[in-house]
Amino acid sequence: MDSMTEKQRYFSQPVERITGMDDTPERSLFRLTESGVYFREHRISAGHPGDPVEIVQITDVHFNYCDDIDLQNPELAYTKECRKWLADGASVGGIKNAMGFAKFADQIVITGDTLDYLSHGAMEMTKTYIWDVEPTAILAIGGHELTRQMQTGRPNETTLESRYADLQREWKHDVSYVSRVIRERVMVIAMDNDCGRYRPEQFEKLTADLAEARSKGYVVLLFQHEPIDTGRPEDACCPTLWECDGASYNFRHCIGSPERNDSETAKAVYRLITSSADVIRGIYCGHLHSAYYTEVIAGDTVIPQYVLEGNPYNGQVGHVMRILVE
Repeated sequence: MDSMTEKQRYFSQPVERITGMDDTPERSLFRLTESGVYFREHRISAGHPGDPVEIVQITDVHFNYCDDIDLQNPELAYTKECRKWLADGASVGGIKNAMGFAKFADQIVITGDTLDYLSHGAMEMTKTYIWDVEPTAILAIGGHELTRQMQTGRPNETTLESRYADLQREWKHDVSYVSRVIRERVMVIAMDNDCGRYRPEQFEKLTADLAEARSKGYVVLLFQHEPIDTGRPEDACCPTLWECDGASYNFRHCIGSPERNDSETAKAVYRLITSSADVIRGIYCGHLHSAYYTEVIAGDTVIPQYVLEGNPYNGQVGHVMRILVE
C-alpha cells in the first residue's frame, strides 16, 4: 500500500531550478516539473521545536470578469469593452494551480490585485476559486480592487470611500488590516497599502500586534501589496530575478523613501516596521509582477523583503512563495 500522503506525493515531483544557486537561496526560483508551478522559498530559523509552520503567498491574480449583473452597469460594461488582458476570467487556470500547491500550507496569503477591477463577476470568482477552496485564506488588497475603471481613460464614477465600503461588504475579513497567530509560533499580518498609503488605525493595530509578538516570542511575517523603501542607495536600480514587466525597479522611491511626500502616518508606519527587526522576519509583496529580492535597512540589521512575481504568467501555471518557519 502506498504510505505517502497527498502532500508527500505532490512534493515528490522533480524540481527544476530556474534562477539562482545553492549559496543564494533567496535569489533562487524553482519549478515543479509535473504541475508546472513556479515557486520560491524563504526558510526562517526561529528555534521552535516541532514541524515547520508553512505559509504560502500568491499575488496579482487579476480576475477580469463581468457577469450579467455587471453588464447592467454602464461603467463596468465600458471597462469590459476596454480591458482585454486576462479577459473573461482567463486567470482561473493559474490560481487553481497555485492553490493546488498552497492547500498544504498552514496559511495562504494573497498580496493584492486578486481582482483586476471591482465587479460582481470577479468577486464571485474570488469566492469560488479561493475562499471556497480555503476559507481561512487572507487576501490583502491592492489598487485594482478599488477601481471599476480599467484602461478606459475615465475617472471612477463613485467615491473611493463608497468603493471601499462595497468591497468590504463582500470581503471575508477586514480589508485594511488583519492579523492571525499560527500554532502559537507565527503571527501573520496583512495590511492594505495601495497607492503608498497607511492609515492611523493601521499604525495602532500594528503597534499592538508587535508588542504582543515580542511578549510571546512570535515570529512576525508582514504581507502587503506594495514594497517599502529599502534604504540602500544601490536599490535605485535593483535587477529582477525573473523578468516580466521590467528588468529593474527603483526601491528607493517606495513607501518610506525621503524622496517621497508621504503622509505623517505612512512615515510613522515605516519607522515602526524598520524599528521592529527583532520580531519582523520577512516582508512579502506583489505589485511589480516580476521577481525581486531586497533587504530593508532596519537599524543595524536588515529585514528580507521578497516581491513575488504575478500569478498568471508562463501559461497559467501559477507562481507562489513558500515560507517555512522552522
